[in-house]
Amino acid sequence: MIQNSLYLHIPFCKQACHYCDFHFSTNLKTKEGVLAQMHLELESKALLSPWKSTTLKSVYFGGGTPSILASSELKELLNAIKSLFSYAHDMEVTLEANPDDITLDKLNSWHDLGINRLSVGIQSFHETELKACNRAHDSSMAHSALEMINASAFSNFSIDLIYGMIGSSITSWKENLDLAYSYAPSHISCYILAVEKRTVLDKQVRTGEVVLPSDHIALQQFADLREWAKIHNYEHYELSNFSQPGRHSIHNKHYWSYQPYLGIGPGAHSFNGEQRSWNVSNNIRYAKGEAGDHENLSVQEKLNERLMVRLHTSDGFILSRDLDPLGLNPDMTARFTYNIKNALEQGKIIEIPGGFRISASDWIVSDRIISDLFIED
Repeated sequence: MIQNSLYLHIPFCKQACHYCDFHFSTNLKTKEGVLAQMHLELESKALLSPWKSTTLKSVYFGGGTPSILASSELKELLNAIKSLFSYAHDMEVTLEANPDDITLDKLNSWHDLGINRLSVGIQSFHETELKACNRAHDSSMAHSALEMINASAFSNFSIDLIYGMIGSSITSWKENLDLAYSYAPSHISCYILAVEKRTVLDKQVRTGEVVLPSDHIALQQFADLREWAKIHNYEHYELSNFSQPGRHSIHNKHYWSYQPYLGIGPGAHSFNGEQRSWNVSNNIRYAKGEAGDHENLSVQEKLNERLMVRLHTSDGFILSRDLDPLGLNPDMTARFTYNIKNALEQGKIIEIPGGFRISASDWIVSDRIISDLFIED
């Protein structure tokens, strides 16, 4: 059977982080209706191809803040999933959790439910950086949460950190990495602070209320991150992701390998191999059952998307896996070959057996390299 992944978007948060542009609400009044509709959506989507012939390899509770849900609510969703879909015996089940939601009782409850991986939104251990981004937790909560995880049955957990943070320096970033390592996470995800349109951070930067670290500092922080990972034996397997050997995120690797995935909940996206679809990003309208929208992807779009996701990974772009199934026409093939030849000659990409990739040291500036490889109309 086909192996796929399932994402559940839990669109609720205690407060709004200034940098976040994901769909969420701090109003919990719609929670009951949203969860009820998520159950209905699971039932209806489980009957459709390719999900009806799917074996789930991973389930991911994202958001928003999934750890805001009661254990009983998580249990009901997991029971529904297991009753509606075939799933692998070793299915990875990840819960995104914020430090301020973590207690020993919750950790034990989550583990008993079958959640076997946590993604913990630490972002920084420095008080000033957390306050600048309006995080709901403080530094002491971050340490306490990780201490409790270390004392729990969870051995597989990831820590999220952000570099290029407001007020961060090369020194504070190295301290963040060393503090994270002291808790021995199996995985660490490190993202550069992005200024997304229509966020509080966007307004703060435009008005001069906030000044971000220079590009030079952010680039040095990325270089220091890669060196830190090498010293501590973490594999840099994707632009923002590092893991102990054999502890890659199964769910995220599924996205990066351009495999079908099903998204449930307000604003969630799905991809069935041919078509991309998305739910309405409004809790009230979603709870009422309002349909989302979709688009059929052209061969050109599929190729460009594969280039984008594959070239952010250590696996790179493999012709037999990523190009051949698309069936490019002669004109597209000629343009693709020309773009690749130019990039190889300029040293922007490097050859690997059966394909090519971008050097990991250049991943932080890879988007402009990848865009030059796109086949345009």
